[in-house]
Amino acid sequence: KDGHFIGHLTLRNDELLDAADSDGIVRYEAIDHKRTFAGAIHLLPPTGVSIISDIDDTVKITNYLDKKEFYKNTFLREFKQVPGMKELFHACKSKYDNNCSIHYVSASPYQLFEELSNFFTTAGFPSATYHLKRIRVKDKTLLQLFADPEDYKIRQITPILNTYPLRKFILIGDSGEKDPEVYKELIRRYPNQIEKIWIRNVNGANATRMEGVDPGRWRFFSDGYDLMDEVV
Repeated sequence: KDGHFIGHLTLRNDELLDAADSDGIVRYEAIDHKRTFAGAIHLLPPTGVSIISDIDDTVKITNYLDKKEFYKNTFLREFKQVPGMKELFHACKSKYDNNCSIHYVSASPYQLFEELSNFFTTAGFPSATYHLKRIRVKDKTLLQLFADPEDYKIRQITPILNTYPLRKFILIGDSGEKDPEVYKELIRRYPNQIEKIWIRNVNGANATRMEGVDPGRWRFFSDGYDLMDEVV
């Protein structure tokens, strides 16, 4: 439905491992009559490091707080990356011996998946999983575009944390919406799993947004280069 489907395929462990590339990704194709759709399965070890990152104004320049600029940057202009974020993600993967996965959790609609995926691939970002908002323009799910992002993101991130209880997590977002509040609540619930929170400061936010969180576990940044001292 709406380009989404659920199927079950049983494979032996050795079959999956043999099919995976050096990043632990299995490429496959789903065939529907004459149409073919490429997909990827990310095989994550039970331990390691996972980055959960927002997209808009965190790794892609969107200017969400200026609605005219937001719509132009989303629908009319070519996407632009936040400087240094590609380098930061690659440095993280190197630091953790390539056992570092990246998960984009965003309130952007799934209709933007192809454009976003192509942008990150062309720009040279590491492979990642995408967790976007599922909506249909023909029914009431369209209203989910305007739903509270705090509740939505907590519901999207919580299953990832629960699925990998032995992995350590770095949460990356921006101060333009509710990322500080989302991540503050998540680190309260999962203090042993979440190691770092990095917030791109896009609106002159102050430390009260992260009140109650150990100052040694979070920081503001302007671009990815500000964070390179964390991963070298």
